[in-house]
Amino acid sequence: MRAAPSFPFAPLSPATLQGVSRPSVPAKASRTSRGPAVTLKDAAVRRIAGRYPFGHSGDIARADAGIGPGDVVDVRDEGGKLVGRGYFNPEGATPLRMLTWEARDIDLNFYRERVRAALARREGRITGTNALRVLHAEADGLPGVVADRFGDVLSVQLRNAGVEKHRDLILRALREETGATSAFERSDTGERRKEGLDLVSGPLWGELPERVEFYEDDLRLHFAPLDAQKTGFFLDQRDNRRMMARLVGPGQPFLDVYSYTGGFSLHAAKAGAQSTAIDKDSVALGVLEREARENGVGVNLRWGDAIEQLAALEKEKKSFHAAVFDPPTLAKRRDDVPRAKRIFTDGTAALLRMLTPGGHVLVSTCAHYIRVDDLLDAARVAAGAAECDAEVVDITYQPADHPHLLSVPESLYLKSILLRKQG
Repeated sequence: MRAAPSFPFAPLSPATLQGVSRPSVPAKASRTSRGPAVTLKDAAVRRIAGRYPFGHSGDIARADAGIGPGDVVDVRDEGGKLVGRGYFNPEGATPLRMLTWEARDIDLNFYRERVRAALARREGRITGTNALRVLHAEADGLPGVVADRFGDVLSVQLRNAGVEKHRDLILRALREETGATSAFERSDTGERRKEGLDLVSGPLWGELPERVEFYEDDLRLHFAPLDAQKTGFFLDQRDNRRMMARLVGPGQPFLDVYSYTGGFSLHAAKAGAQSTAIDKDSVALGVLEREARENGVGVNLRWGDAIEQLAALEKEKKSFHAAVFDPPTLAKRRDDVPRAKRIFTDGTAALLRMLTPGGHVLVSTCAHYIRVDDLLDAARVAAGAAECDAEVVDITYQPADHPHLLSVPESLYLKSILLRKQG
């Protein structure tokens, strides 16, 4: 296994930075009057002053005239006391996004400090790989900024009008603090449309490779930077991939449902398991096939709808020693949860029926609105339908480079339950 990298990375040299956009740093303003202000309703002050970073339209009592989308504003209570500073977009679905609860300038130094602090929080906590999430939006104090690092390549996503307005400052801070030699942008999420912004993707600096390469334990992994989903690769399942690989041995059958490019399948195959991957994205399965070949392992591929493929496997009387059920976001709104739970129930029931006694299944969701209790409820019904019982072995969450802050409930999104089928 390769040695773990050390974070943070060294900054770039002045020579390397030649040609980088160097926007002017805003002049310091008076500590008592910084310009445009937004006043909170009394009912919202305690919540937002308690480090909750989002102010919704119902939280705003009034806003000064002339504030443009993404402008930095003072945030005050009805008595004029400063609560903090943040981005304000009068037309945005979430108009206020807090940046600081202090009276300070939002300039290059501010963004550099936030990147530096994020790297320091991850120091020594991410091992066995040269890929990690550098910035996790609000959980790292930079709402709307997501940045993942893969070796020397940085993937950046800017999601709201505030970070779009400050893009040059943010990108310069990321380049200087991480030392990444190349970067690309994947600001192509629906959140930008809600902010009145166009979708943007493309190279940012340096020579962008056709395939970004990184390693995770003893696997070499790749993705096409401008074609892969989201920021390139799902780093948040790293710990779960390792956990599942430890539960299989040589020759044992392993099933990866909603595999995408097969991170779980590849780890299990590297451990000697006979991996099968199911996904309806034929391009992703093609990538998985190539990744398996380049890593010297084999993975059986099944294209199609996950639930239909599970039914087909049951008819074929297949059995598995371990399995993963990790669908894409099924609940983007609270109203979607009941339908999502039915899918989790149907999928988990099929897997429990096909698991050998003592086998394990990991049921995972990346949807904020789906709680651990929802997964447990769905699994309980599934076990009844499968006419078996199952032990809850573990409950896991997102890894350390995707921090969850108490003050930001939305920063907790990845939840998984590990079940062991009773004999």
